[in-house]
Formats: sequence, C-alpha cells, structure tokens
Amino acid sequence: MEDLQPGSGELFRLIVERNSIGMLLTDVNGNIVHANECSLAASGYSLNEVIGKNPRMFSAGDTPRDVYEVMWSTIRAGRIWHGELTNRRKNGEICSEIITIAPIRDAAGEITHFCATREENLFGNIQSLLGGTVATVDPLTGLPNRAMFSDRVDHLLREMQGKGYAGPLSFSIVMIDIDQFRSVNEGFGHVVGDEFLVRIGARLQQCVRQSDTLARIGSNAFSLLLAGDDDQTQLEQLTRRLLLAISTPVTLQERNVAATASIGIVRCPLDGCQADVLLQHADAAVAVAKSSGGDGFCFYAPPVAELARDWASLAEALRDVTGRDELIVHYQPKVDLRSGQIIGLEALVRWQHPEQGLLSPDRFIRLAEETGLIIALTEWVIRSVLLQLRDWRAAGHPHVAVGVNLSLRHFRSGDLPGFIAAELAATGVDPSLLELEISESAMMRDPTQALIIVDKIKSLGVRLSLDDFGTGLSSLSYLSRMNVDKLKIDQTFIRDITSNPVNSSIVAAIIAMAHKLGKRVIAVGVESEGQALQLRRHDCDEIQGFYFSRPGSAADMEVLFADGRKLGLKCDVPDQKTLLLVDDEPSILSALRRLLRREGYTILTAEGGEAALELLSTNRVQVVVSDQRMPGMSGVELLSRTRELYPDTRRIILSGYSDISTLSDAINRGAVWKFIAKPWNDEALKAEIAHAFEVAA
Repeated sequence: MEDLQPGSGELFRLIVERNSIGMLLTDVNGNIVHANECSLAASGYSLNEVIGKNPRMFSAGDTPRDVYEVMWSTIRAGRIWHGELTNRRKNGEICSEIITIAPIRDAAGEITHFCATREENLFGNIQSLLGGTVATVDPLTGLPNRAMFSDRVDHLLREMQGKGYAGPLSFSIVMIDIDQFRSVNEGFGHVVGDEFLVRIGARLQQCVRQSDTLARIGSNAFSLLLAGDDDQTQLEQLTRRLLLAISTPVTLQERNVAATASIGIVRCPLDGCQADVLLQHADAAVAVAKSSGGDGFCFYAPPVAELARDWASLAEALRDVTGRDELIVHYQPKVDLRSGQIIGLEALVRWQHPEQGLLSPDRFIRLAEETGLIIALTEWVIRSVLLQLRDWRAAGHPHVAVGVNLSLRHFRSGDLPGFIAAELAATGVDPSLLELEISESAMMRDPTQALIIVDKIKSLGVRLSLDDFGTGLSSLSYLSRMNVDKLKIDQTFIRDITSNPVNSSIVAAIIAMAHKLGKRVIAVGVESEGQALQLRRHDCDEIQGFYFSRPGSAADMEVLFADGRKLGLKCDVPDQKTLLLVDDEPSILSALRRLLRREGYTILTAEGGEAALELLSTNRVQVVVSDQRMPGMSGVELLSRTRELYPDTRRIILSGYSDISTLSDAINRGAVWKFIAKPWNDEALKAEIAHAFEVAA
C-alpha cells in the first residue's frame, strides 16, 4: 500500500489492516489502490483481483444511478458521503452495505485518495432473505428512512403504553414536504435536485437536537421525531427555523436553487396513540398547509382531516379537467393611464366544478403545480386564448393583447417555444397579441438560463412581461439584458401607495428605471381612484384592477368593447385653489369653513389623517391646514407623509404651545411649513393661508 501521508504511512497501514471494519482505498480517479482483510473477506475477492479496478465491480446493479452521481459529486467536492449500496459478492450473493466515503488530502490540501468504510446492513440482508426489501438508511442523504422512523415511533408508543400514557412522556412528529420539488428537478436536472435534497437534509439536521430523529421518508419529504416536546410555542419557533433553512437558496453548480416547504405537526397523545394514525394526521396537516399556498405550517386538529380529504378529492378531479370541458377563461382589462382606453387583457382561468361551483385559481393552481398538471392546464389556456383572439378578430373587435401566466415549470419546459409556434400557426393570430407573463422570482431562479429561454420565446414575436416585479430581488445587470416588454408592479406596493411614502417612492423609482430601460410599466391590483391618480402622477403606463373592472367572461369583454368604455379620472384644474382642513372636532371644521367661505377657495374637510390622505390622492390640493392632536394620526405625522407624497403642498399646523418641542422638530425637518397657535387670530390665519397659496402657485 503506497504511503499516503509522509512520515505516517506505517501507522496508517496498521490502522487499515487491523481494523475490524472493511476499508477500501482508491486514487482520485476511483481506481482501487488497497483493501484490508476485512473488506476482502466480505467481498470474496483477493487483493490482486481488486487492485487497479473500479469499485463498480461490486455493484449488484440495483442501486439507482442518481445515488452514485450524488456520491461522486459529494466526495469530489471534499465532503463525506454516507449511504446504502446494494452490492454483489464474488459468489453472486447480494448484500446491502452501509458505506461511508471520505476524501483524503495531501499536505497542500489537494484530494489524492478516497477511503471507503463498509458495514454490512444485517437488518436489510435479513429482510432480503425473507423476501422483503426493507432498509433502514436513505441511500441519498444518509438519514434514517421511513422504516427506521416508523420503528422509532413504535418504540416511543410502546414506552408510553407501558406507562399508561401517564406522566410527562410525549412526543411530536413534524412532517416536512418540499413544495414544487418537481420544478427543481425539471429546471436544474435530477443530479442537482438530489444534491439539493442532501444539502437540505444537512441544514435540517443543524436545526434539531442530537436526541431528535430526522428521516427522509419520501422523494421530497422529511420527518422529524421530537421526544418529550409538545409545547405549541416551541414547536412553532422550531418550524419557522426549518422553513427558513429550506427557503434560503442553495448554490449548486454556480446556480441558486431555492424552494419552500409545507409542514404538518402532530402531537402524541393529543392527536393519536397509533403510529399509522399519527402519520395520517401529519399528512393531512401537510395537505392543508399546501392548500394555503405552501411555505407554511399547520397543526393537526379534527377539522384538518376534512380539509385534507377535500384537497385530495380536488386533486383527483383535477387530473382530467382539461378533457371534461369544465375550465373557463375569464379576462381582466388593462387600461392605458393617459388615454383611458382598454389596451389589453389578462386571461384568468376558472374551474366550473360540477359540485363546488365556480372555483377561482387560488383554489387549484397550486394543486396543479404540485401534481404536475400545470403544463397541460396552461397549454389549454393558451390554446383557448388564441382561439378567442381569432374569433374577436373575425367579429371586428379591437385588437388587444392577452396575457397568460406561466408557471416556473412551464417556463423551463423545452417544449414551450415549439408549442406556442404551433398554436400560433394553427390559429393565424398575430404573435404580438399573445403576452406571456412569468414572475420575477421564477425568472431569477436561474437568470442565465432565463435569458436564453426569453430570447427563444421572443423570437416567435410574442410579448413577455415580468410579473410581481419588486418581490424577486432582480439583478439590474440581468434586467437590463432581459428582453421583456413590460414590468408588472406587485400589488403589495400599490395597496397603500396613497398613504405610505416609502412604497410610493419605490413605485416611482421602478417606473423611472423601467422607462430608462425602454420597458412599459403596469400596476396591478388598483382598487381606487386615488391609487390610479397617484400612479398617473408617477408616469405609470397602465393599470389593472377592480377600480376599472373585475374579471369577466369573453362575452363581458365584448360588451366593454362595444360600449367603448374608458377610464375616467379627475382632471387637475391648475387655476383652482383647493384647501384641505383637517380636525377631529366637527365644530372646529365648521368654524374654519365659515371663516374662509368668502376667500374663493374650494374647501375640503377631513376628520382624521387617513381620510385626509384619501382626499389628497384624488384632488390637487395646494394648502393643508391640520390640527396637531388627533386620534390615530397626529398632525405632524399627517403633514410629514403629505410632504413625501405631495411635496408641492404648503402645510400649516394648528396647535397649542404645549406641543412646541414636537413642532419645532417638524418645522426643522420641513414637514411643517407654518405653525399657528391656538386659539388663532382670524385675520392672521386668513393672511397666512393666502400667502401659502401665493407661494404654492
């Protein structure tokens, strides 16, 4: 045996030869350089028969190929691999072995050899002799498998039964299912998918105690056994740590791979005292977590089982839905903020369930993604949209583009460009009338690959939108190179755009950046005139939301086309002097109105900060006069927000001298333009307001 470490070769040789565990050494290319007596005795080969050979000579051919791929990628990366292999002895006998392979480095830190140790899996071999195939270790991750996990659950239950379920003895099962793992395998390949599971298993192991049992119980499922733990608060804290560990991206082959998980939790004896019952309840809790959108957890309770059955029933009915004529496409208009005209639609699929009625996408899209049916469903939508566009063209309706949402799985499907090209050719629809929408987070899963896919789709002449923009941490370098036509600002930024200066500034920045890059911007989820006006002030191109129209059928859209319906927003009147008075006391507002009614102002009043911000969003107000002490939102807070949202306004505050320190700071920051003490002098107040309008003009 060659000297692996200068100066320590003899000691190393003695350790290997006298070890009661089978040990085998290979060079960095996997060629055997030595095997100890224990290893040779177990295999039935002599040393001369194995030297220079590859360890694959021992393989029985029953171990999945991807296990070997993960094994080699792990050890070549300098990490230890542990797992189970099914091997064959020289006499033909099949045996199950637990193998640990560790890299050996030289003084410079370079990997020169691999050392494999073997332990015969007696439990696995006994089961094999009996005609079974049960093993105890997951060959991919090296974690306990479902059989071992169930055995440990049974052991705890026997202990509890022996004590009559009395005393502090209890345990919890935390079942973890990786959401949409198929998209990881399909988007990055099975080798990366397996390595991802190995890394996730290692992360989960770091979140738990040595006394806990973490097992891999399915292709993308793990389970955790926590002896002595049933405190809900502590379990919630642990679950959040597990979710964070899974959702943090893993870098594999210079690409970031990310996923979320759905977690179900059961506690014994609270939720059952039989292993199969507890695992069924945990499965039910996982299903409910998935039905709520994933990336979350659910504690089992009796109603959970019913919800899980509904989820399973829905999944079964969804399998053939495209062939049963139960899907319907609804459309929501997209409106140009300058002309007010309808310039596009978004296709939104609905399911006319024979028993549950019309189901919205949030009831079944996630389920379609989990079951792999999302591609067939989306292809049905694209085909239906193109046929509808063809019919609208024949009927003489306006030519408007229709957007269709793509899932990550469909976006990365190699067949997508070919399918679109074939459907466009079959219907004769102008490619520019089809707009495919992919979420920013999905695009950024693998931005380099996304650029290639985008270019293939764009070469067909269709349009592309980046959906939910602002939530996926886009790199500006990729965004500038990405050949998309439009950015869709996520609704989370639009919801409080009239009252939250931060989100208003973010929206303004996104719009300005997109325009610099030559892309249009559409804001989704617009539900009020104030939001629409604020977006127009920020130079947004389009809006979509309930304020203009809820989604409707194709027939509903034809009515909108025929009516020529347009978006109607208030027009600013530059020469109109509008004054906003804010006070929580109606008597004060009445007094101020009487004082100022002959001054030629359009006077608006609000009894609180939120109402004032809503009026500011829908009116061009030059001057705001506000009381300081109001419930909910103080005058200083209101005027501070007003300054950020509408910097051209002049902001006057009415207050007593007791607030002078607070007001001084606000004045110094520029939030307050003028301070007028209560009780005020009528003529002085009128003069200050008149001066404010002069300055605002």
